[in-house]
Amino acid sequence: MARTGLDTAARRYASPKMPDQRPAIAIHRLVGVYADDATEVQVHIGSVLLVIWLVIGGIAAGQRGDYKGPVGCSRASTIAVTILAGPFNYAGVNPNINCTVQHPSN
Repeated sequence: MARTGLDTAARRYASPKMPDQRPAIAIHRLVGVYADDATEVQVHIGSVLLVIWLVIGGIAAGQRGDYKGPVGCSRASTIAVTILAGPFNYAGVNPNINCTVQHPSN
């Protein structure tokens, strides 16, 4: 049985310790898919979703005008909570934190 060009190319990427490795596994490496198990894929998807969530929260904070003006305790915590709330900002969540910093006595 003659080998096809793809099968030969995939065999070059197969592990030398496992000469009987199936070409389908090696083709994943050839194509650029490096996730070998489902858990790793889930972690990558979760990381991408987290970044998208935080970017949406940052955009919402900018649209609310949270980045304008001096940054104090209340404004910094409101910005942080707005970013963490992410897309919930567009569902009616309006995080607003009020805090006071005690000044040391003289």
